[in-house]
Amino acid sequence: MVEHGACISEMAGTKPRTYRLLGTDGRSYRSPAKGLFGGNARMKIYGRLDCPSALRAIKRGPTYARHRVFFADQETAVAAGFRPCAVCMRDAYNRWKTDVAKPADRKNNPRASSNSTQTVYGPNKKR
Repeated sequence: MVEHGACISEMAGTKPRTYRLLGTDGRSYRSPAKGLFGGNARMKIYGRLDCPSALRAIKRGPTYARHRVFFADQETAVAAGFRPCAVCMRDAYNRWKTDVAKPADRKNNPRASSNSTQTVYGPNKKR
């Protein structure tokens, strides 16, 4: 007789399905629940599973998919050092951009600084 509450996979003698997610420490672990957000470990970006940008990258070939990771929630992704996707999570990305991308970061990133020009032939010059 089967116990009440026994899972179908236990009755069939198979192992329950698990999913590989990334934790707050950046290490993967097995979970019985699917991840709600996907990301790219190389670019340190996370977003929705139906993100058009990620889906296009996956279709282009195996390189993007090779670095694909999944998260249980947004808090875990942020704690692991990932930033929100600018395409599918525009509001979260804008908050991240204003909160995290401090002026010190802009000093090291000429594209983020509005008072410098960059040329192909020389270093950045102040206007």
